[in-house]
Amino acid sequence: MSKLIAANFDSVIGGVTPPPALQNLTSQGGAGGISSFLSNLIQLIYVAAILIFVFMVIFSAVQWVMSGGDKDKVAAARSRLTTAVIGIILLAIAFVIINALGNITGFVFFNGQTIFGDLQSGSNVPGYPGRP
Repeated sequence: MSKLIAANFDSVIGGVTPPPALQNLTSQGGAGGISSFLSNLIQLIYVAAILIFVFMVIFSAVQWVMSGGDKDKVAAARSRLTTAVIGIILLAIAFVIINALGNITGFVFFNGQTIFGDLQSGSNVPGYPGRP
């Protein structure tokens, strides 16, 4: 009786197929899909941060030029430019730290890897000795 119910359940309910946009995430498995999603999210954050940096530099330059010698406006423009430079430096430091941790641990962070990989042969670790 229970086999009959299970067989009919699949025919009644059917299967779930992901939309085409998510095929890449689901084909990698759970950890790979999450890692791929986070990789794309981090890339999006970096691109947005760089665009904001460029906008802040241009806006600060225009504000500085349009200040007309007013010390308060020049100070505001200098402060905005300093903030933008500090932000992009922090972004670069975060990138270096993530890459350093990846080199130390042997993982390629946020690049579709499995959580631990195959530790015996290193088959899931790009750049591992014996692997291209």
